[in-house]
Amino acid sequence: MRSTSIAIDAQWTRGALLTTTAFTAAIAIAITLVIALLILTVGPAQAQQDQTSVEEAADPHAGHDHSAGLPPTGEHHFVALSDPARDAAARLTVQDWRGRMKPLDTLAHEMVMKVTKKTTFEGHDAIDLYLNWIADPEFWWTYPVIAVRYGGLKDLLGVPSSTSHVSAASLFDEQGRYAWSGAAEEAHRTPDRERTKVQRKLISFDERFNLFYMSLRGQTLRIYPVPEDPNNTWLDVQAIGEHLDPEQGREYQAAFAGLFEGLRSGDNGQIMGGIEQTSALQQKYGAAVVNTGTALAAELWLNRAQPFVWVSLPYLAAFALLMFAFNWNLLRRGGRKYPLTHPLYALGMLIFVGSTAYHLFAYVLRWIASGRAPLSNGFESLIFIALTTAIAGLIFELRSREGVAAGLSALLTSVILGTSMLSTFDPAIGPLVPVLASYWLNIHVTIITASYAFLGLSAAIGAQTLGLYLAKGPGREALRSAIGRLDRLNYNVMVTGLGMLTVGTLLGGVWANESWGRYWGWDSKETWSLVTILVYAVLVHLRFIPVLRTAWVQAAGSFAAISSVVMTYFGVNYFLSGLHSYASGDVATVPSWVHIGTLIILTLIVASYMTNRYRRWETAV
Repeated sequence: MRSTSIAIDAQWTRGALLTTTAFTAAIAIAITLVIALLILTVGPAQAQQDQTSVEEAADPHAGHDHSAGLPPTGEHHFVALSDPARDAAARLTVQDWRGRMKPLDTLAHEMVMKVTKKTTFEGHDAIDLYLNWIADPEFWWTYPVIAVRYGGLKDLLGVPSSTSHVSAASLFDEQGRYAWSGAAEEAHRTPDRERTKVQRKLISFDERFNLFYMSLRGQTLRIYPVPEDPNNTWLDVQAIGEHLDPEQGREYQAAFAGLFEGLRSGDNGQIMGGIEQTSALQQKYGAAVVNTGTALAAELWLNRAQPFVWVSLPYLAAFALLMFAFNWNLLRRGGRKYPLTHPLYALGMLIFVGSTAYHLFAYVLRWIASGRAPLSNGFESLIFIALTTAIAGLIFELRSREGVAAGLSALLTSVILGTSMLSTFDPAIGPLVPVLASYWLNIHVTIITASYAFLGLSAAIGAQTLGLYLAKGPGREALRSAIGRLDRLNYNVMVTGLGMLTVGTLLGGVWANESWGRYWGWDSKETWSLVTILVYAVLVHLRFIPVLRTAWVQAAGSFAAISSVVMTYFGVNYFLSGLHSYASGDVATVPSWVHIGTLIILTLIVASYMTNRYRRWETAV
């Protein structure tokens, strides 16, 4: 009878672990497909969402009649640059509206992305398309190039639901007036919390149109340095004239004519000549700020490779392999540490380490391209947190060697990188605001954001532990042992994150004293950092209370406590006002993902609690 019982229990164990393995694999495949779809369709377009202020593109269309003298819409005036000409044009320096000097390649990609919501439009390279806009504005005025996606906005504009792009000319009435200026102005006047979704989409669409119109007029192409200007100001071709003497005017006009007359005629030799003349002018009158060398090469590579988008895919592959290895270890190997030569484990780790190395390489290149630590905005902090998450997983995986630390960190890294692609975060490299121009940026922000990575990994381990509790049952000692090991791993990761968060907050006080003359001011960011420290401090001390010294309590606590980190990182910036926030006192609408995430956390905690309470590890006598 006892041997029969043992056999039945073993079958139950295998069934439970196989179910867990299949469940993990299904999640991996589903998330891989979703992230891949996001990357291939929505991600790249949303990642470059227009962040230009309304003042920068303020109503350039008022009072203009663009309806006369336009070529037929079906006549496609497009000239593709030769590869040498495109490469040379990509290296030209331009100055953006914030004063940053960047390659023309970056400007072209940003403008094409913002206007068309695509990395390429109808197969045309971004530089070719952007320069063609300027060379032949009348044609492109009537060509459908401005992206429109939201159904409610299509209804407002009166276009069919199948329409994906509209022309600028179609937005004007018979009198040459911009037909949607009134609705756009009303949307801007409406407080953010009261705006409808159509109004939000209309504001974004209106900004896309303004940028496109400015590009047609050449106003975004600030490619010409003002000679002997102490502020190193660069201007577009229309504005530069008043700053030139007659001889300089002839130089600039020759360079402009060579480039754009070559584009109109399709003469790539003339185009190359214009590019070379423009480059010579930049070296002659703007050598102090021209992009050259390693920084230029780094930015051009980042533009072409889009590493922070595509690295998510190998991370997800590593997650699928390593979590399968973790479950296989429970099922077939009794939870023993993997040798580095095990084929399944080695393959997963090879992909994970390679992804982390590629991620680190891309981050270093962004540092070189920007000339500072990439930590100054939401996008840069997210790609750093993602990198630190991968490194944290690698550190603890080398100790545990079960696949779970690296596998969960790979998944979390992919989720963070996917978040960085949302329209909320602008990936454009920008200048530092004065208060951030300090060596404390590298110290304080690095430690604080790295702590979020460790605490996020702790939450993922907690969720995995709660998931294993769902398979709790008599005779499943391998599962019980795995929960114990995850509990110890979770504690070590959590303590590391708490220590870094505490040190980072203290160092933030030192920086605050240098910047604002006080160490602590109960600013919303400071307050929530303290709240998060206290939350995790309580959590790591629960094990000293006998009744709470269980793996389930720590797992549930670490999974739920991540909400405090999310509030500290996201919520303070967008929902509260203060020195660290972007809300300016407005009460923003709570996004739907907050409710969904809260529901998922509560569901898993409740389900695992009920399972843990009503099922036993031991066989009933």
